[in-house]
Amino acid sequence: MDLKTRLVNNLRSATSDKEGMNRQILKLHKHFKEVEKALNRGKGK
Repeated sequence: MDLKTRLVNNLRSATSDKEGMNRQILKLHKHFKEVEKALNRGKGK
């Protein structure tokens, strides 16, 4: 499991009862995905 996935999962489980934090974590997760797409776009097949 990569660092991004571990971080997001740990934060999500630690704050599952805090709705505001859950929203923030989901935003972070979305941003991580966008960055990952941008980084992988430059790689050759």
